[in-house]
Amino acid sequence: MSYSTQASNQVFQYITDHISSGIWKPGMKIDTEDQLCQTLSVSRAAVRQAIERLSSLSVLRKQQGSGTYVNGFDQVSLMGMLYYPPSRETMMTVLEFRRMFDSYNAELFVAHASQEELDAVEENYREMVTLKDDPQKFQSYESQFHHLLAIGTHNVIIQQISVLLTDLLTWHQAMQYDNIGPDNSILWHGRILEALQERNGELASLYTRIHIDNSIEYVEAHMNTEA
Repeated sequence: MSYSTQASNQVFQYITDHISSGIWKPGMKIDTEDQLCQTLSVSRAAVRQAIERLSSLSVLRKQQGSGTYVNGFDQVSLMGMLYYPPSRETMMTVLEFRRMFDSYNAELFVAHASQEELDAVEENYREMVTLKDDPQKFQSYESQFHHLLAIGTHNVIIQQISVLLTDLLTWHQAMQYDNIGPDNSILWHGRILEALQERNGELASLYTRIHIDNSIEYVEAHMNTEA
């Protein structure tokens, strides 16, 4: 990796850390290019590259003659959502999408998946249960469970969306683990798997919606609008 790339990545990480930690909130102006150069001991080119990357994700917006500002969550691109602190709004945005996306994937999996693809889901679930007390590994397997369902749909658009969403869903799973714990997830993933094994797409889809509805209810009850 070249020095210029390393420096740009350093600036990128610095800015996103300040956003995800809530130091720089939506609507706030970030440090100027000169301030970032001085703070991080990097070139102006590295700063501009990082700002351009975040602007392309709609995380930042440049205002001529005024400076660079943090966009609101409702203005950000899909992948830019990763850099915002967890809140009721961000959680609900992800859950509402997953309720539709994951439940239909479960139904399509039953219609199109091979036995080998079902075996992969079964193995994933066994590992998930085994690793329930290891948050990082558990979250990885939980996200992979949903990606395996997307693969089994044999729908190339769904598969590509699933790849794009992997980081976002992993981030969301981490929030669920911290707030709800692994037991609810193990219970409903187990029921989803049973429905897949029975080749019952309607039931698999239903269990997926119930699982996500439980998470929605938790967020509505325990996270205030400003969290």
